[in-house]
Amino acid sequence: MHLIVGIDPGVYTAYAVFDLNGELVEGGCEKELSHEDLVRIISSLGRPSLIATDVSPAPAFVARIASRFHVRLFSPENNIPVEEKKRIGKSIQNPHIRDAYAAAVKAYRQYDNTLRKIENSDTVLDKDLLKHLFLQGHKVADAEFMLAKKGGEKLERDAKQEAPSPRKEKRDQRVLSLLSENENLRKALDSEKQERMRLKNRLEKSKSSRTTQVSRDREVQRLQGQVARLQIYISRLKKRRKKKR
Repeated sequence: MHLIVGIDPGVYTAYAVFDLNGELVEGGCEKELSHEDLVRIISSLGRPSLIATDVSPAPAFVARIASRFHVRLFSPENNIPVEEKKRIGKSIQNPHIRDAYAAAVKAYRQYDNTLRKIENSDTVLDKDLLKHLFLQGHKVADAEFMLAKKGGEKLERDAKQEAPSPRKEKRDQRVLSLLSENENLRKALDSEKQERMRLKNRLEKSKSSRTTQVSRDREVQRLQGQVARLQIYISRLKKRRKKKR
C-alpha cells in the first residue's frame, strides 16, 4: 500500500499516515523520535509516495525522511495558518498530530482530482501503483504505459530494489545540507528581526522620554518667566505705593 505521510518534527514528533484514497491509516506522536524510528514506523504501514509538512521551507528532518524513501516532498507555499489546521483536524486534540494531519490532508488535496479519476477509471492496471507513479511526477498516460510495458509487480519490485547512485546520494546530502543551512539562516534572521524590534521599541521609548523631558523643561521655563514678570510687577506696585506716601 502506498501512502501520504504528514510529519510535524520537534521534541515531540508527530505523524499522520493516509492511503492514496485519502483515508487515515495511522497517526501518532512520540517524544524524541529519531529518523530511523520514524522510517521503521512508516515502512511497517506501507511505502510512502509523498512526504508532507505544514511549513515552508520544509524542516531538514522532514526532507531527510523524504530523501530516505526517495519520494517527493510536499511543502505549502506559506505556513498553513493555525486556524486552518484547527478546521482541518477539528476532532484532533493533540496539536502536533493535528499539524501532521493537516500537512497530509493539504498534500492529498493538491492532487485529489487526478487521484480520484484514477480510482474511478476502468483500467485493469494496479491503481495504487498508478497513483504512486503520478505522485512521483509522471503523467498518468506515461505511468500507464510504464505499467503496461513492464508489469505492475515487476515495476514495484524494481522500485523497491533500486539503489540510489552515488551522485544522487551526494546530491541528496547537499540538498539536506542546504535545507539545514536555510533553516539556521531563517532562525538567525528571525532573531535579528526580534532584536531590531526590541531596539526600535527602546528607541521609541527613549524619544518619548526625551520629548516629555523637553516639554517639562519648556513648561518650567515658561513658569519661571511668568514668575519673573510677576516679581517685576509687584516691585513696580511697591514703588508706586511709596511715591503716594
